[in-house]
Amino acid sequence: MMRSLFLLIVAVTTLGGCTTADILDCRAANGLTPDCRFENPEDFAVSPAGTALIISEMGRGGLESRQGRLVAYYPDAAGTGRGEPRILWPHSPGGDPAAAAPAATAAPAAAAAPAAGPALGDPACKTLSAGDRLVPHGIDLEQLADGRHALFVVNHGLRESIEIFEVIDDGRTVALEPRGCVLAPPDATTNDVVALRDGGFRVSDSFRRSENVILSGLRMRYGAHRPGFAWEWRPGRGYSRIPGTEVAHANGIDKSNDERYVYLNAYFENKIIKVDTQSGARVGEASIPGPDNVTWSDNGRLLVASHHAGTFDLLKCLRIERGSCGFRFNIVEVDPETLQTRVLLDQEGPPMGAATVALPFRGRLYLGTFAGDRLVWR
Repeated sequence: MMRSLFLLIVAVTTLGGCTTADILDCRAANGLTPDCRFENPEDFAVSPAGTALIISEMGRGGLESRQGRLVAYYPDAAGTGRGEPRILWPHSPGGDPAAAAPAATAAPAAAAAPAAGPALGDPACKTLSAGDRLVPHGIDLEQLADGRHALFVVNHGLRESIEIFEVIDDGRTVALEPRGCVLAPPDATTNDVVALRDGGFRVSDSFRRSENVILSGLRMRYGAHRPGFAWEWRPGRGYSRIPGTEVAHANGIDKSNDERYVYLNAYFENKIIKVDTQSGARVGEASIPGPDNVTWSDNGRLLVASHHAGTFDLLKCLRIERGSCGFRFNIVEVDPETLQTRVLLDQEGPPMGAATVALPFRGRLYLGTFAGDRLVWR
């Protein structure tokens, strides 16, 4: 097994001709316009008043060393689609939060934060401090039953956790206030999160952290290994596993408006599934190649970023140092009731590949990626 792993690593580093070329220039093409001032902008949410697009930047390097950010992307007054990125988190202790990343500026002073309501998350989890390392992954914003707007963030930084921020949006600027957290279950590799209105959440768990990530991925892609599933966490009750969600590499996750159904992307099974959380029954599924994140469109459809990538492409893109990963992707629209699908965008080549998320904002569709220095819009 170790010999196979060694040969795979050698192949990835030497057979560059078997992979899609990275995209290095930053020019509009194929109806898409890029903004190349980011570090792996993997997931998006729209602020409560529609003031900004909130972006989860995973950062560069290995998970053990990288520092990610949460960024607000404010639209420009001219309406071109290009925005102004301002750092929301981390707050630099005693300094300018933009100092470590000149591409994004510090946000101007926002309206005074409202008095903190009851803490969110697990009381035993220590709230994130300004200097703590954050590596955000999937994010979701929800208005809670008490009226507050909360951003839930999958974090691989200081700890494997779900971080919870209150979002303050006065229509001019956006700010985040940490309100609590929940540690991930033992041995979990969390990926994406969807918030519930009572302050709980559901989170996808891709595979066991104790597994070798490359070998586990190969067993999921080419074998019968199904270590992924979804958890539900509720205040006062903690975690419970959602029956019916067992898949190969659980990725993007979302919910129906009544919170009864969960939509879960099975990345290495090339499908999205719909599960009734009350009965545990899998009530439907749709075939989608390599489905990553899932969001809601303005017309009540699910939007799924779909990858057309070989194993070498995926491994190579995890090591990208500049430009954008180049492999082909689709944006697929899914009917939440029938699970019928329609391809909205089939993209290959410049200005960006490997999209992980598609989200409407201010009349445009914005796309992010797990492996690149840019987002794009059309």
